[in-house]
Amino acid sequence: MKKYLSFFLKLAVSATLLFYLFRQTNFDLLFQTFKQVSPEWLTASIMVFFVFQLVSAFRWYEILKVLGFKKNVSFICRVYFIGMFFNAFLPGIFGGDLVRIFYLVKEGSSKTVASFSVVYDRAFGFLGALFLLLIFVPLEGNFIPAHTRHSIFYFSVTVLALTFVIVLFSKFWQERLGNNLAHTLTLVLKIKNFLKLFSLGLAVQVLYNIHVSFLGKSLGISIPWLKYFLIIPLMGILASLPISLGGFGVREGTLAYFLNLLGEPKEMGIALGFLTYGVALIGGAVGGYFYLRGDRAKDNN
Repeated sequence: MKKYLSFFLKLAVSATLLFYLFRQTNFDLLFQTFKQVSPEWLTASIMVFFVFQLVSAFRWYEILKVLGFKKNVSFICRVYFIGMFFNAFLPGIFGGDLVRIFYLVKEGSSKTVASFSVVYDRAFGFLGALFLLLIFVPLEGNFIPAHTRHSIFYFSVTVLALTFVIVLFSKFWQERLGNNLAHTLTLVLKIKNFLKLFSLGLAVQVLYNIHVSFLGKSLGISIPWLKYFLIIPLMGILASLPISLGGFGVREGTLAYFLNLLGEPKEMGIALGFLTYGVALIGGAVGGYFYLRGDRAKDNN
């Protein structure tokens, strides 16, 4: 019952946000924006998309290796893409993270390791996004209202500072947390492991920003390239919050708001949001292929 209630609440949030956006949308301009998509930039964006998804899968592989679950990277990549399939085509019904956990447990992982691997995978992506905000809010955030800009910056500083304090005093936390959390957290927070995973998280965020900036180029959006390194991390963080259905409405609204601050029509932001999701469907289709083939668990090493 709670699952269905959560689904319909998220659906209501997404529907409300999209309804609000569409009330202010010039649909002639929106359709014209889609018609002028550059095939060259779109192709480049799709190529970068698959690179950053493979790096994301490799980050998860490295997390699992740190936690002691060793499978070959091709297996982890397939399961990662299967998770993308469920996220893209069945948002809010079957969570891709739960699907990833299911296949790991099926292959012999403990529920603790499987669950925490996904949590840490999300966490390192979040930290990578905050690090970009820490850099680019002061450099490129002059178009954002001052109070909003300061709030974003100080939030990023606070979370990153607390994270590095936790890393430095990992042994202290081990003595005060539950056994399962303490064990996995201690492994991940070893300086060498943490820096490697943090670097991969940052690399994923950089590639994701390049991917979306190429999509923006394909639509004819003419904002300075570095502005994306401020807008896209914010969009990603907000769209990943469990308040909407697959980020619908939140993603498009965030892009429309920030691009409009930079002088672009809101329709450009809405188009960019939908195009970003459209490319994600391609990645999800690859995961659907692996899922339907039924060979996702053949490798044992």
